[in-house]
Amino acid sequence: MAADNSFPYTPTPGKLEEFLEKLQGMSVPPRIDQQYLSSVGFASSNSRPFIPLMKKIGLLDRSGKPTELYTKGLRGGTSGRALLAAGIRDGYDNVFQTYSDAYNRSDTELATFFRSHSDLDDKKVGLAVKTFKAVCKFGDFNSVAGAVDKEDEGDEGDADEQDELTKGRRQRQQGSNGASSVVINVNIALSVDATSDAAVYDAFFAAMAKHLKGLTDGGA
Repeated sequence: MAADNSFPYTPTPGKLEEFLEKLQGMSVPPRIDQQYLSSVGFASSNSRPFIPLMKKIGLLDRSGKPTELYTKGLRGGTSGRALLAAGIRDGYDNVFQTYSDAYNRSDTELATFFRSHSDLDDKKVGLAVKTFKAVCKFGDFNSVAGAVDKEDEGDEGDADEQDELTKGRRQRQQGSNGASSVVINVNIALSVDATSDAAVYDAFFAAMAKHLKGLTDGGA
């Protein structure tokens, strides 16, 4: 999901947390819209920003339909918290590019960033910060960082294993004295005119043996 630079906010961040917690224990609806909010007890106009916020972090698609992140992240228990953290990172990409640990940053630091990247006034910036921190409570950002570290370690392990294989091949190519050995195969084709005289063949093979012995002795 491509990140945007908007900062959805609600005047009631506590209600946002209550709403998300309620969704975790309910069946997945076909769509979340204003009518759905009203049907589950969030009819106040202060709850309307819940929808654009959920779209921003990938819980809903553009039409309001719950996504895979909704089913496996928001409602995925402990393992889902890491997925949800990844969605929050993606939705607030510009914030996390500046502060990799944005979920741990102070209200003042976040307010400064939100103010410089939006047209929100001070009151709305404060609400945007509280809204951001409210949704961050549902993500496990430490697990996300750990998964990245393990992936990097896995890449390094693969590289080390490849180096060992290459080293082993080189060792197998070395002679017993540590020097590189070269094996040369020579194919020799000779022909003899047909004859019934056995002495001719005896002389032929004797000459071959003599010369081949000279080659092997010279290479020793």
